[in-house]
This record gives sequence, C-alpha cells and structure tokens, in this order.
Amino acid sequence: MKSALQFRSNQFESIEEDPYATTDDFQRLFAREMTDLFRLSLLLTADVEKAESSLIFAMKECFANSTVSKEWALIWARRTVIRNAIRLVLDTENAIPGDICDESGTGFHLQSSEHRIETPQDSLAILALPDFDRLVFVICVLEQYSIMDCALLLKRSPNDVNDARVRAINLVVFSEERDCYESNTTFPTSPYKASSNGTGDFDGSCGSLLD
Repeated sequence: MKSALQFRSNQFESIEEDPYATTDDFQRLFAREMTDLFRLSLLLTADVEKAESSLIFAMKECFANSTVSKEWALIWARRTVIRNAIRLVLDTENAIPGDICDESGTGFHLQSSEHRIETPQDSLAILALPDFDRLVFVICVLEQYSIMDCALLLKRSPNDVNDARVRAINLVVFSEERDCYESNTTFPTSPYKASSNGTGDFDGSCGSLLD
C-alpha cells in the first residue's frame, strides 16, 4: 500500500507546472513589455489618454484571465491591447465589460508624465492616418494579422479592410518619400508595396517603419 501511495506521489511530482499564465505572470509580462505595449497602443489610438486607457483595460483583462497558456501570453496581451484600442477609437467604449472598467482589484501604475514615451519621428505618418486606416495599418502591416482576422476585429468586410490597408500603405510611403526628398536624399524604393490581393511585399529599403 505504501509503495502504491509513493508511486502516486511521484506521479504528481512529475506533472509539469501549470501551463496557464497566472496574474503574476501577466504582471511580469506587462512590466517587461510596457514600453512596447504602450507604443502599440499609441499607434493604434493616436492619442495619449486613449493609449493609456487601452493599456489599463488590457492589463485588467489579462490579470483576470486564467485560461491563456504561458506560451501565448504575450500574443494574447498584444491582441487584448488591440481590441481595447479599437473600442476606444471607434467610440464603442461602452462595449467594454463593466468588470474590466471596475477600479477594484489588482493595482498598477503607468509611467509618470515626465517619463512619457516620445512618439518616434517615423511614426508620425502613421499617427496622421484616418482612424480606420490607421487601425488597419497597425493591425495588418505592423502586427501582421491577416485581412480576415483584421476584418473580424473591426467588424468590417475584408474588402473594406484591404482597401484601407492599401490607402494607408500608400499614404505612409508617400510621407516617407517626401521626407527623404526634403532631406535631399535619393528617393528610396518603399519597404511596403501595396497590392490588391491582400498581401504586401517588403524589400527593406530606406529602413523599416518604426525601427
């Protein structure tokens, strides 16, 4: 009997650690990735206050979630930032669940205003895009979501998303080329070539956006 109990004990001890991300795991993740996640939120919203709100909602949502595997925690966190930014930008803030907006629960702090993350100069063309086009550009081009996934997030047709993607790429490319021209440099070949088939070709010329 004792050997059987010992065998079961050894079985339990050999079981791998909990594969799901805990609140502590997400707290460490957000602390480590705060700069990049805030930058993502700012590019999506083009507004500092909305970017902070989007990040806060995403943090609370992730802290309350216990069904995300550790392997997918960062991807889930970025997706959660994206979803909350979409709600805020498209004026659907009331669609955010009340428990996420509740101020109770885990406490955390964003960077103080004196340590505000500055918007990179090469991001200004993205921030200047119309809201829908900017969301599509960040989600499809920078985050590399498919046209269909982006359409589902934005609740728009794939054609609407692809049209916005092409418009946004062309506007960002035009802005880059204009800036290069004004700096007395040779016109580069754009790193983004908009196509109508839902894909974008990359050649890396003139640097990469947001590098």
